[in-house]
Amino acid sequence: MKQQKNETTEAGAVVARLQVNPGGYGFAVRLDGEGSVFIPNHNLANAIDGDEVKVRFWDAERGPEGAVEDVVNRRRTRITGQVYQQGTQWTFSADDPRITVPVDLDSKKPGVLEQGKVVVARIVHYPNRTQRGMVVRVEQVLGEPDTLATEVMKILIEQDIDPVFSEAVAAEGKQAPTEVREVDLHGRDDLRHLPFMTIDPDDARDFDDAVCIELLGDNPAVDDMRMHVAVADVSHYVRVGSQIDNEASIRGFSTYLPDRAIPMLPEELSSHICSLRPKEDRLAMVVSMRLGTDGATSEIDVRAAVIHSRRRLTYNQVAGELAGDDRLAAKVRDRLKLLRRAADRLRARRMRRGAIELNLTENRIVLDEDDPERIRDIVAARSTRELTRAYNLIEELMLAANEAVGELGVTHKLPLVYRVHDKPDEQKLELLAAAGQILGVRIDPEKLTEPRGAQKFLGKVKTHARSQAFNNLMLRAMAQAAYSTDNLGHFALASPAYAHFTSPIRRYPDILVHRVLKAWLSRRGKSAGPEPVPIMPKRRESEAHAVRSSERERLSAQAERDARSLFAAAFMRDRIGDRFTGVVSGLTSSGIFVALEAPRVDGMIKLGNLERAEREQYDLDDTGVRLLGRRRGETLTVGDRLVVEVVDASMQRRRIELAFISRLSA
Repeated sequence: MKQQKNETTEAGAVVARLQVNPGGYGFAVRLDGEGSVFIPNHNLANAIDGDEVKVRFWDAERGPEGAVEDVVNRRRTRITGQVYQQGTQWTFSADDPRITVPVDLDSKKPGVLEQGKVVVARIVHYPNRTQRGMVVRVEQVLGEPDTLATEVMKILIEQDIDPVFSEAVAAEGKQAPTEVREVDLHGRDDLRHLPFMTIDPDDARDFDDAVCIELLGDNPAVDDMRMHVAVADVSHYVRVGSQIDNEASIRGFSTYLPDRAIPMLPEELSSHICSLRPKEDRLAMVVSMRLGTDGATSEIDVRAAVIHSRRRLTYNQVAGELAGDDRLAAKVRDRLKLLRRAADRLRARRMRRGAIELNLTENRIVLDEDDPERIRDIVAARSTRELTRAYNLIEELMLAANEAVGELGVTHKLPLVYRVHDKPDEQKLELLAAAGQILGVRIDPEKLTEPRGAQKFLGKVKTHARSQAFNNLMLRAMAQAAYSTDNLGHFALASPAYAHFTSPIRRYPDILVHRVLKAWLSRRGKSAGPEPVPIMPKRRESEAHAVRSSERERLSAQAERDARSLFAAAFMRDRIGDRFTGVVSGLTSSGIFVALEAPRVDGMIKLGNLERAEREQYDLDDTGVRLLGRRRGETLTVGDRLVVEVVDASMQRRRIELAFISRLSA
C-alpha cells in the first residue's frame, strides 16, 4: 500500500479525503487544508467513501471540480449492514448510504449469516478497474436493527472507534499503581500544601484538572493573584512505546456518547491513578502564573509536581453558590469568590483583544437512571445563567494555561503540537455578507478577517431576531480548528499561540505537549519528574502525530454527532403526529432543517412537502439562506419560525422527518 502524503503532489493534483454523498457524487477534502474539490459520480473511479485519494482538479463554474486518479490509502476496513436469504442465495445490504458501490458476500467464506440481523463485515476485496463493487465477509452479528445498542455499535464501527481495549492493553492497564509511590516523587515540586480543588459535571468520572488561586495581598479588588492550574501527569504512566501509548495514539480521543464514554485510556488510569481525585495525592503537571488586575499574565512557570486536591465540586453546586445558596463551607465559598474574580479578569482581557464567542445551541440528552435505553428529555445543556458562569470559571483558567504553554513553545522554539485555528475563508465571508444583506444586516467581509471585527459583528447581531442564524453562518465561514507544529495562532480566541495542555486523560495531543515540556524542563535542570524523562521529539514526528490527531478528532466528533442524532430519533418515535414550534436553521435544494424549541431536536422538511402544502415552487438563492417562490413570490428564510408535525423518526437513518403546518410571526 502506498504511503500517506500530506502535500500537493503536483500542479493541479492533491491528496484528499473522499466524502461520498448518498446521491453518488463526492467531495475530496484536501489534506493541505485548502478546501474541497467536487467529484461527479463518473469521476469517482474505484474509490469509496473515506479513502485517501489523489485528485486531479480544475476550475469550474461552481468551484473546483475534479476526478480521482488513484487511491492512496483505504481507510475503511469494515462496514455494517444486514443479510437476507432469497432462496439459496444470501445478499448483503450496507447500512451506510455513502457506500454507493455494490456489495457482495464472499462466496467461499461468507461468515455467520442470520436473516435480517445487523452484522459487521470485513472488506476482503475493494473495487478496482475490473470490478466496480466490493466483497465482504461477515465477522460479527450485532443484533436486531432499530435498537439503541445495535445502532450505537454501528456508529462506532463506521468511525473506527473500538469500545473494547485489546487483551494486551487491558493487561497493561491492570498493572498501573493504585497510589502515588515514593519513587514517583523524584524530580517533582511538592505542592500538596496548596488548596487545589476540582470542578466538573455531576457524572464525571475522570478529573483532568484542578485549580488554585492565591491572593498576593489583602484586597482582591486591586491586588495581583498567583494562579495554579494542575493537570494530571498522564505521561508519567503512559510511556512512549508501551501498549497503552500505542493504543492511545491510535484512538486519539475519548468519545462521549449519550449513554457511555469510550475512553482513550484504560479505566485504571483514566478514572483512578491519573484522575485528580479529592483527598488523594496525585501526580500533576502544573502551570503557575501571575495574574494582574487587568487580566494580563506573567511569570509563567511549568513544573512536574505532586498535589492533594482538597475538594471535588460539581458545576451545579457552583451554580447554586453563584445564585446565593450558601450551602458550602465558608472556606470553599471564599476560594470560589477568588476563582470567579480571576476568571472575570481573564475573560475581560480576552474579550478586549477580540476573542469570539459564538452563541451556539448545545443540547443534553437526559436518560432514565434505571433504563439507559429510555430517553426522558432533550434539553439545553446550560439551562441557566448561573450554570453558564460556573462552567466559565474553569474554562477561563484552562484557556489561560493553554495559552501560557503555547507562548513557551513559541519563545523557546519547542516542537509542540499546537491547536491552530486559521482565518475564515474569504469566499465564505463574501457569501456571509450577501446573506446579511438579505437578512437586513450590512456586513463588511474584510473586517471579519480579524478577530475584533468578527467579535463586533456578533455583538451587533446579538439582539437581532435572527441572531442564531447569523451565529451559524459565521461558524460555517470559519476555518476548522486542527493540530499542527506550524503555529498559525488561534483566530477565535484571538490568541497568538495556543496548545492543548489541560486534558491528557481524554486527548492524546495533550500527552504529546506534556512530553515536550518535560524534555525541555530536564534540559534546563528544572522539575521534570523522575527518570527516564521523555526524549525531545523531532519536529517531523510531532507533525505526524498532529495530522493523525486531527483525523481522529474528526472521527470522534462525528460519532458524537451521529449518536446525538440517533438518540433524538429514538426519542421522537413516540411523538409521530405531534406538533411543535421550531426555527429554520438551514436550507438546501432538497429540504429545510428545523430546530425544535422543545424538545431540543433537529428535523427536516422535504422541499416537496413544503411546496405541496403551500402550492408553490421554490428555488434556493445563491446565499443559501432563502427559498424564493416562483409563482407568488413567497419566501422562506433562515430564522423563520414554523409550526411542524413529526411524520417519521428513523433510528437507522438517524433522521427526524417533519411536515410543514404553518408559519409563525417573528
